[in-house]
Amino acid sequence: MGVSNSAVGCPRRDFVKMAVAFAAVPSPAPVPSAHGFDAKAAWKAFVRAYWIPEQAQFRKRKGDDRELLDFWLSAHAWDAILDVSRLFPDRKTKAMVPAFYDAFMKRHPDWRTNEFNDDILWWTISCARAYSATKDSRYLSQARTMFDWLAEREIDDALGGGMWWKNSERKSKNACDNFPAVITACNLHRLTRERKYLDTAMALYSWGRGKFFDEGTGAVYDNVDAEGVLTRWDFSYNTGTFIGSALRLHRATQERRYMDDALKAGRHMMTALSPNGTLRPCGQGDGGAFNGIGARYLAELAVVQGGGAFSKWIYDNAETAWAHRRKSDGMSGVDWSQTPADDFDVECQTANSAVTLMLVAEALRRKVA
Repeated sequence: MGVSNSAVGCPRRDFVKMAVAFAAVPSPAPVPSAHGFDAKAAWKAFVRAYWIPEQAQFRKRKGDDRELLDFWLSAHAWDAILDVSRLFPDRKTKAMVPAFYDAFMKRHPDWRTNEFNDDILWWTISCARAYSATKDSRYLSQARTMFDWLAEREIDDALGGGMWWKNSERKSKNACDNFPAVITACNLHRLTRERKYLDTAMALYSWGRGKFFDEGTGAVYDNVDAEGVLTRWDFSYNTGTFIGSALRLHRATQERRYMDDALKAGRHMMTALSPNGTLRPCGQGDGGAFNGIGARYLAELAVVQGGGAFSKWIYDNAETAWAHRRKSDGMSGVDWSQTPADDFDVECQTANSAVTLMLVAEALRRKVA
């Protein structure tokens, strides 16, 4: 019997509960690195638990096909499919890439009906990745169409710039949409060479850095409301997308300041957000996806750095999560340093974070950016 995961489960965008859970749950010291990890085995266990072949989608909970994985969380599951199709290519996995996308598009044919701009942006990031991997033009077309729509209507001069969090209201501008927007814009610039995307990326990054980035600590804060009041919640996924934004702008411009920002934020993730070496848990619900996103972009930084402390942190966390899988189904839980109890309902996005961690660790091991 494993240790029960006590972090608070979080419904959609319940940031207050996430902030409480995030601050209240410490992580025990990580398991030493001798354990290793097996990303392919972790992926296979994940597919057994959550994949519904008949629907080509992931279920939200084991054994329950009535509720499929949410809109934005599905983007990160697709990212994992893309990871596996690159790292462990076989016919079945490659077929999952278009099958999952097609099934998702049947569920959500018009993304503009989703009021959360960040939900749309996670998918534009994934679509750009899918195009890079497959050269299927429909992925690039969808990424461009949706990003252009957001850029035209959701970026304005209120608060000095930046993108609004929701397209249904004008109440806050958040790190969780502005830095994914930078990542998408940089990806589109790289793929199309259109200057407008780089200009948009640089402008959004400059604005977001000024609003959310703490130069003293490397923290990336969560949101600023319409009155200009900053909420200083400090989550791994915001730190991760800030790192991803800075790395892409450094690659596009070769300006050292972007790399300096990425390094400072990366050190913050490895220290303040990992007080005992293991990334601190963020609960389930939306929070279940946060640490997988954070790990993905820290691993990109580790690849660029060519080893050292960032690589060690990725490997140590992957080995810790692997060592604390549940024997009954191979799932890691909310806290990578604790084995989930047999009766604990590990949600799909929570399990996917641990699988993503191991996949990006495997990519790092192979030095694949």
